[in-house]
Amino acid sequence: MPAKFRLDVSVTPDNTREFELWRSGISPLYLVDACDARARTSFGAEMTSYQFADIAVALGTSSAATYKRTTKTIAQSGIDTICLLLYADGGCDLDLEGRSVEVRPGDVCLLDMTRANALRAPGFKSLTVMLPRTLITPFLADPDGLHGQVLPKSAPLNTVLASHLWTLLAQAPALSVPDVRAAGRAIAAMVAAFAGASADGRNSIARAAVVVSLQAARRIVETNLQNPALGPEFLCQQLGVSRAKLYRLFEPLGGASHFIQQRRMRQAYHDIIDPACRHERVGEIAARYGFSSISVFSRAFRQAYGASPSELRDGFWRTGNAEPGLCGDSVFETMNRWLLGTETVRRSVL
Repeated sequence: MPAKFRLDVSVTPDNTREFELWRSGISPLYLVDACDARARTSFGAEMTSYQFADIAVALGTSSAATYKRTTKTIAQSGIDTICLLLYADGGCDLDLEGRSVEVRPGDVCLLDMTRANALRAPGFKSLTVMLPRTLITPFLADPDGLHGQVLPKSAPLNTVLASHLWTLLAQAPALSVPDVRAAGRAIAAMVAAFAGASADGRNSIARAAVVVSLQAARRIVETNLQNPALGPEFLCQQLGVSRAKLYRLFEPLGGASHFIQQRRMRQAYHDIIDPACRHERVGEIAARYGFSSISVFSRAFRQAYGASPSELRDGFWRTGNAEPGLCGDSVFETMNRWLLGTETVRRSVL
């Protein structure tokens, strides 16, 4: 089966309307702006992305711009992915929670999208791969140390990893979701080969002690999405923390209840268009993820994704596994919905 979605987006220089639509479309990931008023007028960008279940591959070019992922953006979007960014041309200056990092052409940079960061980039061409946290973190001794790590072009492993990323992009039109997940695991293993070795000295055994963290809480949520008991009280019991501690953990993501509903909604989105679930009614899928009322689920789904569950499913199969009507403003609207539509799924960035 081919890639579930392909999305082509472009911004024409001297088209301020397209520039604003671009900013809106990518806003779940970054607050984007050109360097000054003149640059806004001449801004241009192109992007082709392939969205597979919970992995995305994208090739993009852009004029000079700034990209800011703030705590507010993180909380509003709920996106929980690891981003691998490879600049073919250009590069960027990164601000990582007060730490400065320079990324040069040919370097591979890793970003944790649940952490704040800001990029200032000249005109560039880049390849981006978005991986679900649940795929990559099991390979790492120190997942929390991944954010902002750079594998320089001069490193031998860079040649192997970069080649793998470019091959994934080239073959994306013909790959199936299982193919891409296998490729994603290979990428995760290569990332661990350098990211794990450069951790702060804590090894896997030392980390076996239970440490209450947002990462641990997220993992419990992910493994209990179909558990009717999943909620703040359940998390407190599993983590052994108070409600106040749980509130502080989930505050950047809008609260525990909000995060749980987001994750359930996104998994329902995935199941609705999954060929393996095609025989199931929407109500069955909604109930599986804790939505007892199909009308409430449908309203929330439409508000989140711009279409009802039935409309999404019908359009997906009617158009051969591609969303219908991707032209004009709807391209940017679709990009925005995809970015919000799964923390890691069917997503693409520059």
